[in-house]
Formats: sequence, C-alpha cells, structure tokens
Amino acid sequence: MAALLLMRKLLFLLVSFILLSLGLQAQFIPVPVTGFSQDVVAESGTNSLAVTTSQIDGPNATSSNNVLYSAAFAAANGVTAGGLPDAGSISSTTAGSYQLASYGQNNALFVQRNQTGTLALQTPASFAKIRLLGFSAEANTVACLLNISLGFSDGTVTPYLTNQTLSDWFNGNINVVAQGMGRIKRQAAGPYTPEGISQNNPRFYFIEITLNCADRNKLLQTIRINNVSSGTTSVYPNAVFMAVAGSAFTQAISPVITASDCTGPNGSIALTVTGSSGGYTYAWSTSPAQTSATATGLSPGNYNCVITDASGCTTTFNGTVSLNNNATLSIAATPATICNGSSTQLAVVPGTGTLSDFSWTPGTLSGTTVTVSPTVNTTYVVTGTNALGCSAAAQFTVNVQAIPAAPVANAVAVCNGANATLAVSSPDPSLNYRWYADATGGTALVTANSYSVTTVTAAATYYVEAVTSAGCVSAARTAVQLSVNPIPAAAQLADTSVCPVTDATLRVRNSIDPAITYRWYSALTGGAPVATGYTFTIVGVSAPSVWYVEAVSAAGCVSTPRDRISVSLIAPLAAPVVAVGTISFSSISFSWPAVSGATGYLVSTNAGSTYLPPSSGGSGTTHVIDGLPGNTSVTLLVKATGLRNCETSAASIPVSATTLSTREIFVPNVFTPNGDGKNDVLKVYGNYIGSVDFRIFNQWGQLIFSTTDVSVGWDGKHKGQLQPVGVYAYTLKLIRLDGTTVTKKGSVNLIQ
Repeated sequence: MAALLLMRKLLFLLVSFILLSLGLQAQFIPVPVTGFSQDVVAESGTNSLAVTTSQIDGPNATSSNNVLYSAAFAAANGVTAGGLPDAGSISSTTAGSYQLASYGQNNALFVQRNQTGTLALQTPASFAKIRLLGFSAEANTVACLLNISLGFSDGTVTPYLTNQTLSDWFNGNINVVAQGMGRIKRQAAGPYTPEGISQNNPRFYFIEITLNCADRNKLLQTIRINNVSSGTTSVYPNAVFMAVAGSAFTQAISPVITASDCTGPNGSIALTVTGSSGGYTYAWSTSPAQTSATATGLSPGNYNCVITDASGCTTTFNGTVSLNNNATLSIAATPATICNGSSTQLAVVPGTGTLSDFSWTPGTLSGTTVTVSPTVNTTYVVTGTNALGCSAAAQFTVNVQAIPAAPVANAVAVCNGANATLAVSSPDPSLNYRWYADATGGTALVTANSYSVTTVTAAATYYVEAVTSAGCVSAARTAVQLSVNPIPAAAQLADTSVCPVTDATLRVRNSIDPAITYRWYSALTGGAPVATGYTFTIVGVSAPSVWYVEAVSAAGCVSTPRDRISVSLIAPLAAPVVAVGTISFSSISFSWPAVSGATGYLVSTNAGSTYLPPSSGGSGTTHVIDGLPGNTSVTLLVKATGLRNCETSAASIPVSATTLSTREIFVPNVFTPNGDGKNDVLKVYGNYIGSVDFRIFNQWGQLIFSTTDVSVGWDGKHKGQLQPVGVYAYTLKLIRLDGTTVTKKGSVNLIQ
C-alpha cells in the first residue's frame, strides 16, 4: 500500500512539472490527499460486503444498500457493464484529471448531514484553483449543501464556498466528470446486477474553488467540508468525495533587458510572463505610462512594472536599464595639412550616438567646429558628451609645412622645330613643380619635374614654382629661358654621270660656311657618315649609286631630310638601223635614222676592220659608195659616236646590197617605215621589168599587201595600221621585158 501511494505521489509531481514547463493554464491534475473515511469500491473477490466498509446511500438492511465496483470485480463476477478503471484514473478534457485512492483501502470521504470532514494534502502546495471530485447520495429530494474552507501551512483558514450544491449521483448534469460506471448491492455473494448504467449513472461531479490573490501564494494544506443540508431525521443527503485535482499556481517572469545606447534613449525591457492565471496586463512606471509587455524608448535607470493576472492579482517586476556607451566620433580637418602661417578648420564628424557638448584641447575651445593656426605639427583632442551619460573622444594631428624655396632650372636651347624639355635641377621628391607661361597668375601648364615643348620655332620664357603636398608655394616662380638655333640650309646638289670604272666626285654647291659641316651617307636615314666635307669622291664607279648629304650647324642642328644625289654610268648609244637606199649599176646608197644623243657616226665596209666618217660628213646619216662595177655586193656597218668614247655604240646590223647588172632584180632585206623619208617603203628594184606581182605575208601566213605596179611599194601598214617590228615573208613573180619570168621568195625585216 505504501509503495502504491509513493508511486501516485511521484506521478502527481511529474505531471505537475510537465504541465508547468509547458506553461499551460488551468490544467487540473491529481492532488494526492489523505482523510478518506470509507472504502466504497468493491475491487476483488465475490463478496462486495467483505471488500468495502460502508454502503453509499442507505442502511445496510435497506434496498439502497449500494457501492461502486471496479472493472476487475466486474470481470470476476460476470458483470458485463460498468465498473471503475482498475488504475483509478479518471479524466475529462474539460474537468481535468483525477486519481482515486487505492480500492483496497478507504477511498471516499463521507460528510453526512451536519458533519464535517477534512482532506489533507500529502504535500502542501500553491494552487490557483482546486476541484473536488464527488457526489451526494439520497439528495434527490433534499439538496446537498456544503460549506467549504481551505487551510494553509501558515495556519490561516479561509472560507470559500457557502451552501454549495453537490448533485446526487443519479441524474445530475452540472460539472459532470464521469458517468455510467454502475453500482451494485453490498452483499456477501453474487449474483450482482449493475444499476443505472442505461441512464449513464452513477455520476461524478467537480466543485471548483478559485483561490484569492493572497492564498494562492500560500501552501494549501487542508480542505474542510461541512455538510449543511436541511433535514432533521436522517444523515442524508450524504456528501461523498473521491479525489482532488488542482491547477497549480505558477507565474514565471522572464525579462529581456536591452541597454540604452548613445543613439537613444532606446533601451527596452521585454517581459515574458507564463503561469496558470494568464492573460496579463501591464503598467510600467514610465512617462508616459506604457501598458504592453515590452517597454521601449527607455533611458538608463530603474523601472518597475505592475503585472495583473486574469484573477486581478498583481506582481511587481523591477528592472534596471544600463547604458551601452557606444558613442563614437571623429575629426575632419579642412585642410589636414597647412602652410606655416595659415589656419585650418577642425569639425566634429558624428559617428554612433548623438553627442551635444564638445570641448577641445589644447586650449579651451568648444563647439562642433573650431579654427586653429598651429606653427608646428599639433595633435588636437575633442571630447563629446550627452544627457544619457555617453561620452567619446577623438584626436587629429594637424601637420604644418614650411614654404619651399624657389626651384632651380637651367636654360635650354634647341634646334628650330625640335622638341624641348625644361627640367628642375635635383627635384625634391616631396615637392610638386608647376610650370606656367606667365611669371604670375595663369593656369599651370603641367605639374611635373619637367615640361616638354613640342616643335619649338621661336624663343620663349617659361616659369616654374615648387608646391608642397599641402599646397604651400615657393615665394617666386623661376624663369627658364628657351632659345632656338636655326636649321642649316639644304645642300645644293647636281646628279652626275661617269664612264664605267672612272672616278666620280660629288660636290655641295652651297657657298663655303666654316660653321657648317656636310656629312655624306649611303642611306636616307640612320647609319654612319661615309665622308664629311663639301666634296666626296667615289673611286672606280662600276654601277649606278645614290648618296645622301646633310648639313650640320655648330649648334648641332641638322638639315632634314637628307638631300639626294645620284651617280649614273654613261651607257653606249643605240646602234644605228641601216637601210639600203638607191642602187644603181655603179653605186649603192645607205641611210639610217639619227640616234638620240649621237654627235656623229662612223661607217665600215670591211667588216669593222676600219671605220671612217660617212660620205655625208661626220654627223651625216647617209653613206654612198660610188664607182662600183655592176653586180658588185657591198656590206655596210655603222656606229654612232658621242662626246665621250664610252658612248660609242655597237656596230649596226650588217646591211648588204649589190649593184645592178643589166637584167638584175633587187628586193631589200630591211626597211624602216618611220616617216623620216628614208627607206620608208619596200619596193622591187630593177630596170628591165615588164610586169610584177609582189605579195607580203605576216608571221601567220596572212596576206597583208600585194601590188602589180612596179612603182608601188609596201609602207609597212595593213588596213591603215603600222605593223609591228619583225620578219615578213614575200613572194615575187616578175616578167622581164624580154618575156622571161623571175619567181622569187624571201623575207624582209621591218625595223622602226
């Protein structure tokens, strides 16, 4: 029995812990109690009289001699319906959970009319509400009325219910917890017939007691019940209590306090209140008052909140909001570095938080901006505060730079049209240098150690000043002279021609100037000079060549581009083109067109062994040979001559002719139809010709000329177009005056 009680007690504590942990409200769980006066549940065997101590609703001798029974008893005695759970657990989603006392011991408190009964908690505890599980018997005609008071571990007793009605165990309908478990007679043996099951009887009910604000913080120890039902002759109606359930009073306050930082006031206190008597209302000691679970916009300090639960009970929470001093600030300087004798403005740059009061050191300056004029590098510190108690400090070092000295830069001279670079001598890497076209004012041309001027054609003066990183400028600009040297005149040259393997002297034809030097090159650009001076001699010229010369002044200025002079070889004249002219029985005449560049001609009739001037004179272009016998052949060679021996041409192509005999026929083998009046027409010659058929063919055998008139010859044209130089075939059919016929074929060279 003791072990069973311990298990029930542990079960109660475990369920209580779980429900409290989940923060459930008004959850009624079993409360182990003592003080039961009767055993009214038959739990085993076949003798309900032996396993109970009293009937519930009437004297033992009457027909109302009834008790309750368990499911195990029902099974043992053939009862097929009803019965209390063997474990004694009764629960309802609305009424709560209850644990009946062991069926093998007293398990009911009888409080008969005009009597008082007391239940004692095995473990005193705090409750918001309790419920008593019970019913009344024999209250179907007289109401069962109860006065109930609660006793606490501190010795106080509080009355709670007066004239509280407890319904009869049959047919009640208020606060029903369980019903239809049946009842049987209290007798020594069966059979047993359950009663009331079909009407869902008997029934258990609960009586709820809500503890006041003061009592729920106490430990409930006893429940005192006084049956004050009316009547004078009977102990009935009888109040029967089987178990107690309670909703434990719990209240947990979990605060989350957020400090106010320097951007505030922005502190907060968030309360999470859990327990058995929610919901809750809140009243904060803020101004204005806040009424939610979270108070916001709080400055650092102490605050309290009155928490009121659903029963009107109050709890006061006290909390302190701390200060998160997260204020930051910095300093901006305009400018950060100054020149000696200048000033700068220091300004507070807000960071985190809002600060309002600022003080500066060194010195006694205050405010968000100050103007300072240090003469040496100085570190300034500003401190800011506000009404929240926040503070922050920052420092900044103002650098002071000296005025730089005027820079040194040398004058520059360049050749006309060249680029010039003006440069500071030994520039200081810590300084910048600005170049100007004016001594004062103006816009800088460039900021650099040097300044480049392109294509300089006139002298000029430029100016440069030194500037520090803080913009400190040298007192005066330095003047830098830029002068221009002239470019020497181009060399005057004339191309020359020489005979092969003779020397050629090239000459500059400019007037002599000691300040000018001429340099000779084999290329237009680059390379080293092959000679210097006004002349340059090439020994034994064997091929044409080109040379270049440039003039260089004493200042090193060079004429550009280099001037060109060419050396060419004198070529032999073209060989004359000789044609046969008039042929007679004693003479033959030859002619040739004038050769370009020729100053005279030489002829040879002995295959070039000797050459003599032509019969028409040294510069003539004809040659006649007289006093020849008939039928005599002569071959002529002609050379053209010039001013120099190397100009003499090669010998012409040999041209032959034969003086006429009495019946001789002659067709020249070359003619020159170039319109110069000499040997322009190809004809058949002879003085004993009766008739003639003369035809000319080109290289492809095409007839391009024919005649039957001995006085008509071919002018070298076909259909009005002069034919190209080449060899042409001819056929000749001739009848002499004596009637004899001559047939001849041959070829002729057309030379232009």
